[in-house]
Amino acid sequence: MSQEPLAPNEVVEEGEVEMAMGLAYSDLNKDHLEAIFSTEDMDERIRLTAESLNVKHYSNNPRSAIMVDFCYFNIMFAKENEFTDQQTSAFYSIMLKVFVSAVDNGFSSTEAFDLFKKLILTHSIEDGEAVELYPLPLVKKISNYVSNTFFRYLDAYKYVFTTTQSVVTETAELQVETPLIPQLLAEAATEENVEVFDDGEKDGAGTGVGEGGGGGEEVAEVFELSV
Repeated sequence: MSQEPLAPNEVVEEGEVEMAMGLAYSDLNKDHLEAIFSTEDMDERIRLTAESLNVKHYSNNPRSAIMVDFCYFNIMFAKENEFTDQQTSAFYSIMLKVFVSAVDNGFSSTEAFDLFKKLILTHSIEDGEAVELYPLPLVKKISNYVSNTFFRYLDAYKYVFTTTQSVVTETAELQVETPLIPQLLAEAATEENVEVFDDGEKDGAGTGVGEGGGGGEEVAEVFELSV
């Protein structure tokens, strides 16, 4: 099974968070957002999300599907809560970095949440290193959302992306019966060569039932009883 690369443009190592003017449009640009929001078709939105992640095996790679779905539902959360494009893109990148860092570095829930909190605060306080995107009410809403989704299932995410599944190959012998070869049509008997019995001969032939044996009456009685 092929595997898609998990890392976005830049992997955040523990203790390192590089912020220039925020993460807005660093992974999800304006064109991606416009394309995703221009359609109401869920499958098309997922396809476009996979495209933004450079994932090409969504349908046949479970890990790729989980990664894309995770990012897709983050985008939908932002849409439902009327985020601006800049807020949506930054939130997308924040959660992507938290996801990748937690899986790659084996973060505990506490470590992953510390990284999430650091990234959110950097986008909530205007201090010259980042832009102020999220006011306090929105920070609370985001924190509640990720606590009930990503952080609730963090251990499951880490298990899926770090556990190598064993493959068991079993060999079994199958007995296949060879079908009988049908008789050639050229060897079939013609109607003239088939021996035909008249009614009298048929009644007594090979059945042990004769004219005087009463066998016919017994058979008739059986049929009458059956009826």
